[in-house]
Order: sequence, then structure tokens, then C-alpha cells
Amino acid sequence: MAFSKLTGQKQIKLRLAAEARRRGSGAYMLSGPEGMGKRMLAEEFAKALMCSDAGSDGACGVCSNCKYFDNYTTPDVTRVYEPAETKMVKVDFIKDNVVAESYLKPQFARTKTFIIDFDYLGVESQNALLKSLEEPRKDVVFILTSSNTDSVLDTVMSRVTEIKLDPYSDEELEQIVKENCPDLEDSKVKAAVYNSGRIPGKAIALAREDSGVSIRHEINSIMIAIPDSSYIDVLEDYCEVLAGFKDDAKIAASAILLFLDDVARLINYPDCHKINNEMDRDAIENFVAANKQITTLKLGRCSEAVNIFLRAIEVNSNFDSSASAMLLRIHEELKK
Repeated sequence: MAFSKLTGQKQIKLRLAAEARRRGSGAYMLSGPEGMGKRMLAEEFAKALMCSDAGSDGACGVCSNCKYFDNYTTPDVTRVYEPAETKMVKVDFIKDNVVAESYLKPQFARTKTFIIDFDYLGVESQNALLKSLEEPRKDVVFILTSSNTDSVLDTVMSRVTEIKLDPYSDEELEQIVKENCPDLEDSKVKAAVYNSGRIPGKAIALAREDSGVSIRHEINSIMIAIPDSSYIDVLEDYCEVLAGFKDDAKIAASAILLFLDDVARLINYPDCHKINNEMDRDAIENFVAANKQITTLKLGRCSEAVNIFLRAIEVNSNFDSSASAMLLRIHEELKK
């Protein structure tokens, strides 16, 4: 597989292909929500680094090094993903299989590569990597991934080049879903994409589950009702709806942000051709027309409340209290 086989992330794929051809040492952090495709990009980047004839599209796929990579038979690539028996990767494993290995020369390729999922590394394991990340051998590359860089040590982030994954378009998401669920009806593909929060992994999961739950429709309904609602409505009814999406809290939060973005677009550009929630466009346009008290400044404060909620759930704060605080702040900003 070359980079062109992966849908979306065009600019990032071009950048990674160029870095692979340059073949310099370094440490990269691919960041973005869970399900964004970080691991696939990391794997393709590592393959391009190992390839004997990498080009503008990454690995050639036919050289012996590419075949070693595809067969998982190369000693020049080390993968550290979720551990089988423990919640987090143990520090001794990092010391023995990453730190010690990073001082050894590659055996087949010109580059020795380490792919490490930082979602499974605690503070001690991260600290063990600091010197290796700061002074890697000239033929060593670290490809790190993280769904939440707030949980990554500042001392690690200062030693890496962060590459944030870009949002996917609806067209890209539909293509991804169709590739993974080729027999799914177009209407169900669009529904999965619509409810995915622009996250490919979630879109695929929804398509496979054939879920009838429309998170974005529910969220949009709440947001449209908020200006005319009471505090009791928010605390009892809307918080209860959000609690039902607890397992998909990030998707629900993303849906709120998409709604706020649509409202801002329609306030500033009433005739804009495309918004995030095209399926609910009429309802959102009516919402904007009926709520002249809403300004882009107020929408910005609402978005800040959503981001505070997201940070709270990342550190396992109480979900109900965090959700209530977010919705109350949004209500305060949007109420008539």
C-alpha cells in the first residue's frame, strides 16, 4: 500500500513521503482523536522509511524491505501498541525493547523505526524515552501517536514534531465507509458519516452496527431548543439526553461544535453554500433567523465550554457534572 491508497490527509501524506525520502533522524507525533487513522498513517510512514525505493507516494511495495515490512519479519521496525495483559505499557518493556534497541544499527533498511502509541504510556514510560527522543541516532526515527496530547509530558512534546491530522470531508468519509462496508446502502452510508463527528473509525463502526441512533440529530434538536428553554429543561431533560451518549461523549461534543460552527457561518455568510449539518440546514437557518441575540462572540464562549468539557472527560472527571456545566454555560450564552 502507498499513501495514495489511504483516503484523506493529502497534505500530511505529502509531508510524510517527503520526510521518508529525506531519511533524516527525528521524532514525530501524529495527533488526533481516536479513530482518525493515526496508526495507518504511522504504519505507511514507517514502511516508506524502510523502503529501498521510496517516492512521492511513499513505499514502492515491491522491494525486499517492503515485503519484510508487510510480513512483519523485519527487525528494523518496532511497534509498541496496546499491551495484551496490562492496561499500560510497562517501563521495563520500553527500556528493553525501545531504548536499548534504538542504539543498535538497522540490519536491512537504512532506517530503524519505532512506532509507539502514547495512549498506552504512563509518565514513567514516557520519561524513559526522553533521552532517546532528544538525541536519536542519525538512522533512527520515532513515530509516535496520541489521541490526547494533554496526557503527553511537555518534555516529550518539546522533543517531537507534532503533526495534527486534518478533518475529513463528508466525501472522504463516505469513501472510507464504502471501502469497509461495500454492500451498505447509500442512505446508511450517509447516516453513518453524518453521525460520526468527522471521525472515520466511528463512521465505520456506525455503518457496521447499522445504528438507528442519530447523535447529531439529537444534539441539533437540543441546541435549537436551548434559547427558549429553562434551567430546569437543561438540567433535567438535556443532561439526561447527553448522559445517554456517555460512551460517545466525544462524538456528542463534536456534534455541538459542528452545530456552533454552522450557526457562525450562517450569521456571517447567510448564503454560504455548505455547512456541516446539511441534513438539518433548514432547521438551523430558522434557528439563526429566530435568535438575533446570538453573536459570534457568544458562540466562541460556547465552544470554549465544550472544550472544557472535553478536557474534563479526558481526565475522568465526573461526566454528569461536567456535562451539566457545559450545557448551562451554553444556555447562558444563547438564551433569549
